[in-house]
Amino acid sequence: QQRRRPLWKRHNIMMNLFAVSLRRTSPSSICRNGASSSNIVARFSGAAATTPSSSRTQDEGNENEIDHFRILGFERTFTIPMDELKAKYKGLMKDLHPDRYATASKEVSAQKGAMATDVTRAYGVVGDPLLRSLHLLELHGTPIEEMNDQSIIDHALLFEVMEIREQVEDASTDEELRPILQSSIKKKDELIGQLAEAFQEGRVEDAKRITAKLQYWARIEETIVDKMTSVHKQ
Repeated sequence: QQRRRPLWKRHNIMMNLFAVSLRRTSPSSICRNGASSSNIVARFSGAAATTPSSSRTQDEGNENEIDHFRILGFERTFTIPMDELKAKYKGLMKDLHPDRYATASKEVSAQKGAMATDVTRAYGVVGDPLLRSLHLLELHGTPIEEMNDQSIIDHALLFEVMEIREQVEDASTDEELRPILQSSIKKKDELIGQLAEAFQEGRVEDAKRITAKLQYWARIEETIVDKMTSVHKQ
């Protein structure tokens, strides 16, 4: 019989995993490293690109926050049609392709390259439900802090996730791991549906709690996939 960790130790492990997951997936941390300024929103608004900071928000106290939705020409909303998102991304990247600026000055080429980087980064955030939700919460001025908001910590979920992690650790075949993965994906899909409703109805605090849950399940799915990869290599 497999030995199980004491409850207090399992709780501490999950709290640490939650903090690590937030640091790894926060949209702020993604765009903080080398984020450049863009005028890309002008392409959709029809306005002249007069300032390099037009993709940054100027409201809700987040004047230094980059708005990935504006960069891609979308309103701030959780429900994003993926086909429309892909089409806008492809259109922007086509306009910013280096071949279009082969004879331009180094300054212009560098600027267009930085704008392309912004577009790619924004596409990665807006195209991922978890990152999209985290970014929306940041833009609302209510980001999920790593360990400061105990109201979003669902302790029953902590132990449920810890149990699943132990199942994954104990599993040694693809057949054992596949149903765990399918169950995790189903839970994520349910939470994404709940998030869409919460944001649509303006229930930001509910969206915050649901996002925290989604964070856990995303981390679990990553753990399962890593284990399946390891099993396949054996």
